[in-house]
Amino acid sequence: MYYRFGKFIYRKRWWFVGFWLVVVATSLPFTARVIEPLKIGGFSDPTTESARSAQLLADKLNYSASSIILMFESDTLNARDPRFIQEAQYAVSELKQKFSLPIDLIDFVSNPRQVSNDGKTAYILVRVSSDGEAAAKALPEFKNALKQPPTLKMQVGGGPAYYADVEKVSQSDLYRAEVVAIPIAIVALLFVFGSVIAAALPVLVGGMGVVVILASLFGIAHLTELSIFTLNLATLLGLGLGLDYALFLTSRFREEIFRGRSAEEAVAITLATAGQAVTYSGLTVLIGLCALFVFRINLLVSVAIGGIVVVFVSVMAAITLLPAILAIIGTRINALPVSGLAKRRRKLAQQPAEQLTEQLAEQSGFWAKLSRLVMRRPILIFVATLSGLLILGIPFLSVIFNSPDPSILPDSVQSRQVFDTLRKDFNENEANPILITVQTPKGNILEPGNIYYLYEFANLIKQDPRVDRVDSIVTVEPRLNREQYQIIYANVDAIRDTFLRDYAAQFAKGDTTLISVYSKFPSNSPESRALVEKIRNSQIGNGMSIMVSGSTAGVIDVVNSLYGAFPFAALFIVIATYTVLVLLFRSVVLPLKAIVMNALSIVASYGMLVFVFQEGNFSNILNFKPLNFIEPTIPIIMFCVLFGLSMDYEVFLLSRIKESWENTGDNAASVALGMQRSGRIITSAALIVVLVSLSFVTADMVLVKMLGLGVAIAVGVDATIVRALLVPATMQLLGKWNWYAPKRLLKILPHTKLEAGDFEPILGNQDKLPLVK
Repeated sequence: MYYRFGKFIYRKRWWFVGFWLVVVATSLPFTARVIEPLKIGGFSDPTTESARSAQLLADKLNYSASSIILMFESDTLNARDPRFIQEAQYAVSELKQKFSLPIDLIDFVSNPRQVSNDGKTAYILVRVSSDGEAAAKALPEFKNALKQPPTLKMQVGGGPAYYADVEKVSQSDLYRAEVVAIPIAIVALLFVFGSVIAAALPVLVGGMGVVVILASLFGIAHLTELSIFTLNLATLLGLGLGLDYALFLTSRFREEIFRGRSAEEAVAITLATAGQAVTYSGLTVLIGLCALFVFRINLLVSVAIGGIVVVFVSVMAAITLLPAILAIIGTRINALPVSGLAKRRRKLAQQPAEQLTEQLAEQSGFWAKLSRLVMRRPILIFVATLSGLLILGIPFLSVIFNSPDPSILPDSVQSRQVFDTLRKDFNENEANPILITVQTPKGNILEPGNIYYLYEFANLIKQDPRVDRVDSIVTVEPRLNREQYQIIYANVDAIRDTFLRDYAAQFAKGDTTLISVYSKFPSNSPESRALVEKIRNSQIGNGMSIMVSGSTAGVIDVVNSLYGAFPFAALFIVIATYTVLVLLFRSVVLPLKAIVMNALSIVASYGMLVFVFQEGNFSNILNFKPLNFIEPTIPIIMFCVLFGLSMDYEVFLLSRIKESWENTGDNAASVALGMQRSGRIITSAALIVVLVSLSFVTADMVLVKMLGLGVAIAVGVDATIVRALLVPATMQLLGKWNWYAPKRLLKILPHTKLEAGDFEPILGNQDKLPLVK
């Protein structure tokens, strides 16, 4: 089928190129606007207790945890100085009139805890009655509504400012990564091909694919929510897969041209061999991406949608656009040679078929020599390599998960500066309390019976040594006792104290009230997490129910949601991948070995993520401050993406080994031959993915650095340590068991070949071997 399709593409080559040019030209205007409809959040599970509690607070009390922080600082004035206070009040004097969203101001005069210990810094907390996304979009309007104080330094921070800065930094990171990745990829491809034209084709096709991918995401984002972080991953995957797939097809086409094929025949054979392999490769990547739909986190669903678009466009470009261009270029594929490199590549490709296989595999080939060396000491190599990979993964045992905060942004960003000041000079939890939503099953929350138990519950929490203070309708005035609160709230309208009446009206409506608990410890500390768990396990009495939200509870819930579903996602990937590989290789052992090999490279990259980003090693070189945590979705994204991506190389390698095994029945010789014939091209493809991934390490946002380095490490380890050492060692140890399958199963399994060996005799007039290198 692929062979005939290749013939069809050759005949209609100008039509295919014209179609893609129209698609790319149509996509360009939308590519520039792709970030507009993307969402910044998406890190929470709407079904968790914290998410439901936050939604209940918004519905019942019109309360939002979305707060903007206005930080004021002076080198000469104390925050308690009347002039300091006057300037701060001047800055927000027209805010309520000019800002369109409803807000509440909590200044540092009414809450002295919003003044730093040295008295040089203070902040006003602006609670916005809207979700963080809307508040972030309205931030320019908010800043325009502020007045600049005469002498005080004023900075804007908090959740909405953080979201807005994430959007800006994401755009600049994406641009920088593309600027770095493309020239590096061109240099790598020049080294691989030795020809400017051959090297330019993968970049051209990959770039056109990325344009279509981004435009597609723009359209999809208008139909469903997509996270802004999908953009970075889509670009990374789009460039990586696009270049990889184009590399495989271009290599095969050049090989056929070197052997004297006509352009038409070369295109047809290329599609029937490398084109078919690329299709199966895309399928393995899709399996991993589809597993992300198991999760209820919008970010992961967004990555799944974006990834599926990437794979579809990349495969389509590789098997339609690239062959059409190759058909037009024909023998000019080696035009503009790079001195020295092209001559070496041509000499290798033009050797007789017998030399290309037997001579290189058995005598002079680097990969064949390496595999034979490994197979002489398989147990030693297996134990040493396995131990090394497991040692690399050990740091992951001490992983600490936390949701992203402004610490993922560079120091130069204002929201990051405000965040750092809060952590250094204040109790950061002043703007980030543990929120307890209390509901009564019937009647009003202010009824005397409910007040009785609310008072007991709030004061019980206050006695916990981890608690700094508790704000609620029954603790707002410390001089009042339980009975006095019961009497006062029996008739709210009669309360003379304006502050008390307004507080009750704001935080107690109908059957619901809010209790805010301020921990003495950082929100992500074990102490704060244990405090949340204790509160959740508490009983309030009188039939009232409680739900806990806030950032600490949110992290607990997200991690539980993610890693509760992760085994099911991993099981889906393993079963689906195993099934596909059993169909391809007609073995029940090889697929299992391939899955274990992939898992080991991913485990090693997990450990390195903790070693670098949580523990801070190499932070100076990579230009970031240690996070002291790992964002919980990153390991899951890496697993689902890398499992399919790494499986590509395993499939290409094992298909080579399998072809030789079917011809010779010699396991060791088949491994050497398969390694030699696939080693260079797999290493080249992996190198390009590593280089593209490393270009994202130049990002200012630490999450993007984390993803880029994680992918680079996993692919690098997989293509070197695993493929070069662990695979031949295990293949030698397993021997004929590599190819075992029950006879009954063999009867129903199809004879699937990734490579079309029917086009070229290799061993005289005997069986055929694949030609893709």
